[in-house]
Amino acid sequence: MSVSKITSKANLEALQKALTSGPAQKLDAGYYKPRAQPFHHFSGSTWVSSSPHNYSNGAKLLTKVLRIISWNIDMLIGFAEERMSAALEHLSTLVASTNKEVPVVIFLQEMSQSDMQQIRDAPFIQNHFYITDLDQRNWLSPLYGTNTLVDRRLAIKSVFRVPWISKFDRDGLFVDLALSTQGGAQVLRLCNTHLESLVAAPPVRPLQLEAAAPYLHDSSATAGLLAGDLNAIQPFDRTLHSDNNLKDVYLELGGQEDSDDGYTWGYQVSQALRERFGCSRMDKILFSGALRPQHFERIGMGVKAAEEKRQEMRAAGVEEWVTDHYGVLADFHLDGQSALAMTKESKDELPVSTLT
Repeated sequence: MSVSKITSKANLEALQKALTSGPAQKLDAGYYKPRAQPFHHFSGSTWVSSSPHNYSNGAKLLTKVLRIISWNIDMLIGFAEERMSAALEHLSTLVASTNKEVPVVIFLQEMSQSDMQQIRDAPFIQNHFYITDLDQRNWLSPLYGTNTLVDRRLAIKSVFRVPWISKFDRDGLFVDLALSTQGGAQVLRLCNTHLESLVAAPPVRPLQLEAAAPYLHDSSATAGLLAGDLNAIQPFDRTLHSDNNLKDVYLELGGQEDSDDGYTWGYQVSQALRERFGCSRMDKILFSGALRPQHFERIGMGVKAAEEKRQEMRAAGVEEWVTDHYGVLADFHLDGQSALAMTKESKDELPVSTLT
């Protein structure tokens, strides 16, 4: 039996245990305090810890544009390595097709240990990105891990996680990107998250987004952005962004609820699941502050595992798609006087933006 099949079985058993554990319980307040963690870059032979950039001794370059990609890669079905390989190939194509002057940040949810190894080994990630996580050590549990890939031209000031009230050990993975504001105190704060799954009584997702909002609206953040699998499957999910003074990129750019062009879940699942649960817009990008969305699209539509693996997957009763979710992509412009700080520490093949 392959490692991916063993991992999938263990994940399913852990999920079933969580599902039968009763409602999410609030723990001591200290549990929900931010937890700082390192981030990493590839040195040419291995991944090493990076340090926040200090601009006092060197020039910095600036950009006012940013591309965000967010994608949930289903961890509960088998053939994890085969599916993640195809997902990384798709992401590599998206990065390569992005205007070279636009830095890219990628949010990934439902990561497993095998996914993390493939991320570490992917040449385009080694060459282009910092990664927040090398393995599962900073996750609250081996289930539903998150990892953020940050363009190596951008300047990271800090990385931290904030646990949510959750029976599935969900949290927010925050990355603060340095801005060019006077004194260097202001940041663009990003949050990669996977909100609570399924229907709960009492509901948990409102508590989770309410916990995230103060970090996004913090006085040190010129702008805040939260993206991921928000599991928006109930009526109250439609207003969670506005309830927390956030804007929804899809809606801001003219998208409509209950529209086929907005759904991110329901098409890449079995017919039985589609008939049971219908389609929904689970995956979203929310923002506040001095950010102006310019473009939104779904990614990963129709992406399947490699052709030579599909027959084996079908024989095992596994869907051929990389994941049951479409991903989401959005381009932003920073308004006002702020701009994202850039460094010259990129590899030679990474062009540096001089947009102001």
